[in-house]
Amino acid sequence: MELKSIAFIPDGNRRYAQKARISLLESYKLGTQKAWDVLDWLVKYPQIKVGTFYTLSLENFSRGRLELHALFKIFGRELDAINEKPIVEEQKIAFKFLGRLDKFPQKLQEKMRSVEEQTSQNKKHTVNLAIGYNGQAEIVDAAKRIAEQYKNNRLQLEKIDESAFKNYLYGNFAEPDLLIRTSGTQRLSGFLTYQSAYSELCFINKFWPELEESDLDCAIGDFGERQRRFGK
Repeated sequence: MELKSIAFIPDGNRRYAQKARISLLESYKLGTQKAWDVLDWLVKYPQIKVGTFYTLSLENFSRGRLELHALFKIFGRELDAINEKPIVEEQKIAFKFLGRLDKFPQKLQEKMRSVEEQTSQNKKHTVNLAIGYNGQAEIVDAAKRIAEQYKNNRLQLEKIDESAFKNYLYGNFAEPDLLIRTSGTQRLSGFLTYQSAYSELCFINKFWPELEESDLDCAIGDFGERQRRFGK
């Protein structure tokens, strides 16, 4: 089965900061750069059209004010720099943001909308950033949208099946064939709860900033050796 969609839970930035004895801010900066590195590494796999990154969960909003401020600052800077990254134009990457975006400061929301609009004509690859995201919340929000349309006589419930339901999620994209989590933790933590039903899972015992190209190559190579039956 060809690998067309890949997803990442880039876990371990805080633990890496402790291990490397660097500041949390510096570790997050390294983690952000690692995401760009991963996109560079994926270029040699042209069959992979979709990459989805768990950028910030809803639960992360319970972290300290200073940490969130640092994360928002890094995120804002990266949003400003997206169009300056050569890979965006070279690989024709469209960026999408998945989650409860209204949780973010207005200025960040505007920047996210701007990036989506500016890259919307790029049709070769899609990068989804799950931010302010939780898989159960996504399903709840989808159910609310369905209920609202039904209430307003804009929807017939008998037409809702598994395929149609996906249209009400934050984004309708190719479900991940392979989902990779770093840090050695072996759980999905609410990431792509609906979409990951038949994803192959790979857990790498390295913190996200430590990830190397050979780790990604190994995970993709291992995927190629697996047999996917989808319950059949």
